[in-house]
Amino acid sequence: MLFTINCAYGEITPIDAQRNAKEHNNQGTIYLREGDYLAAIKEFKIAIGINPNAQSTSVYYNNLGRTYMKIYEYNKNRLIAKWAQDCFEHAILGDCMNMVYYNNLVESYAAQGILDSRAQYLLKRVEKNPYNKIIVGLIYLRQNKIGAAVTMLDDFCTNNPDLIITNDVKKIIKANSFI
Repeated sequence: MLFTINCAYGEITPIDAQRNAKEHNNQGTIYLREGDYLAAIKEFKIAIGINPNAQSTSVYYNNLGRTYMKIYEYNKNRLIAKWAQDCFEHAILGDCMNMVYYNNLVESYAAQGILDSRAQYLLKRVEKNPYNKIIVGLIYLRQNKIGAAVTMLDDFCTNNPDLIITNDVKKIIKANSFI
């Protein structure tokens, strides 16, 4: 455990990694909102580094990815969109129940022009990871393949009725169904 020493009072207090990580994330979101992307990146990376294995770190990865996507909007450099992709994938690995992370991941694929190749890749691996159906369904939506998207997402819901994310998937199906 890390400690901080207050020399004026001779106190030794433990450092709360989770609180410190959250403070860096909060500062990063302020910088992101203000358009200071390099400062935001620094703060999000610090937050991730302080507390790399907590579920809350998914939020920090997502915010880092969002920052990269903001930079991508300015310069259209696909490498930056790839960095965002890596962040969103880390976010999903830490918390696979947040639909925002999946949507952001698909946006990073679109920015790189790899929607088709990612859909094909993920479809080959749905048996190992059923969450891939969510990503493929969102890719199909992005490509305006509504029927295929609804079918894919409905299949996920049918096979995973008790997952927290299933309700979010059902909302997407309802919003895109013509019934």
